[in-house]
Formats: sequence, structure tokens, C-alpha cells
Amino acid sequence: MSDAPLKLLVVDDEEGIVDFTTRIYTRKGFITFGATDGIKAVEIFEKERPGISLIDVHMPYSPIDGIETLKRIKNIDKNAICIMVTRITEQDTVAVAKEFGANAYVLKPLEMEDLDKVIADVLKKAEEAK
Repeated sequence: MSDAPLKLLVVDDEEGIVDFTTRIYTRKGFITFGATDGIKAVEIFEKERPGISLIDVHMPYSPIDGIETLKRIKNIDKNAICIMVTRITEQDTVAVAKEFGANAYVLKPLEMEDLDKVIADVLKKAEEAK
């Protein structure tokens, strides 16, 4: 595995969440990118190829929701690591996200310790799969 900093894409239609999360993970040594809509997120993903994409499922102010963003990212790179974030707890949403290749699922409000653990877990699984 490379010693280069890991790239993280944060996608949420709430700008404050994007700013807060990217600031935290920049301090942790990640190269971070933020998008407040799914279209921009897909453009950033295509250009930057982040190691992890953190995608909000419910984005009413975005032209496309998080599930569609996930689909488009997975069409670019089927091995992309995508963690879905939502306030919604319905099992059907979890199932749909997993069906389209989500690697993990976390609930809002985000607790940074929980998110750190999920990121560490998905990175470990990805490394083991190589």
C-alpha cells in the first residue's frame, strides 16, 4: 500500500456538513474533496479517484440523490469504496444501497469516532481483498 495520503470525497447537500467533515479529515492527513450535489460529486470522483466516498443518501437539494450518485460512481469504478450516510433507518434503503455496491452504511448525526471505525474497517477489508 502506498504511503501517499488517502483521498476522501464527502457528498452532502448540507454545505456545513461537507465543510466540517472535510476539515476534520484534512487534519487527519486525508486529501479531501467536497460536493453539495451528486452531479458535482461524480465529476470530482471521475477526476480525482478518491479512495473513499462518503455519500449522503437523502439530498433533496441535489439534482440526483445519494443512491443515484452511488450508481454513477460504481459505473466509473466498480471497486470504489462508498460509505452511505443517512438519517433514514429503513431497511429497504440499506438494501438498495448494498445492492448497488455500498461498502458500509452509517447514520446521522455522524459521530466522528464511529465514522473513523467504519473507514478503518472498509479500508482493512479492501486491503485484505487485494
